[in-house]
Amino acid sequence: MSQRFACKVVGLHRSTYRRLPAAQTPADPDVVLRAWLRAYPVKHQGHGFRRARSALRFDEGSDVNIEKVHRLWREEGLQIREHHPRKRAGTSSAPPIEADAPKVVWA
Repeated sequence: MSQRFACKVVGLHRSTYRRLPAAQTPADPDVVLRAWLRAYPVKHQGHGFRRARSALRFDEGSDVNIEKVHRLWREEGLQIREHHPRKRAGTSSAPPIEADAPKVVWA
């Protein structure tokens, strides 16, 4: 008896028949990749997800889709950038030059 006919007789959708029970499905299939992505920026602080994906591809030998790496990178909270304070105008580290004659200091 075919699977299609058996599911029709019982009144069960074929996708439901093929689906694994919740006890047999893995909780997160990307656990290893997530752990690797969390450890990568600790060693390489200036790198983003593109360089992390390149390291995965060429150094680790794992061919992972770039969209998947980007999605996991964002989900792990690694997208937050460092705050660089704005430079303020008018402050200088050089001491001011004092004029001792005319036309010595121009600005």
